[in-house]
Amino acid sequence: MVETTIIDIANAPQRSDEALFRAYAEKKDKEIIALLFRKYMALVFGVCMKYQREKHAAQDSTMEIFEKLMQYQPDRDIKNFKAFMYVVSKNHCLMKQRGEKMLTIDISDADMENALEVHPIDSNGQELQEEILKKCLKKLKELQKDCLHLFYLKKKSYSEISRELKVTLNAVKSHIQNGKRNLKVCIEEG
Repeated sequence: MVETTIIDIANAPQRSDEALFRAYAEKKDKEIIALLFRKYMALVFGVCMKYQREKHAAQDSTMEIFEKLMQYQPDRDIKNFKAFMYVVSKNHCLMKQRGEKMLTIDISDADMENALEVHPIDSNGQELQEEILKKCLKKLKELQKDCLHLFYLKKKSYSEISRELKVTLNAVKSHIQNGKRNLKVCIEEG
């Protein structure tokens, strides 16, 4: 006969995250790691989004982090599990960024204009698209035009643009974001 143990969860003392992880490391009970996963999934996903800025990559990294956590054997006690999870998540994302090879492609003015074409079967035609782009660029504020030109066509960094135009880094970022948004709105209006 199998002995059944009944646990009164409502009145049971709350175990700390550190104690739960210690228990998991000793027993390898997947239910314990599932509790920690549910509790910290949002934190880990948030950190991954911060560093990867892409939802699907962040979701994949979140799962990879918890898979690593299941294999992790601590060499000393974890004193603050939440901080531990933050650091593990951040390091995982940074290592992924370092490991990925970045492919850079030189973009010419013609490529930028072609990229605005919505579909190959666009009834407006290429010439009309070029006219719309030129018209919309003229509508942008001077600093927005300058920042977009230096960033996308001259491949300058925010700090280089900041020095060249004598504006703050935040202003450069703002002008680029607003310029892109204004350009998109204008092009869509046609």
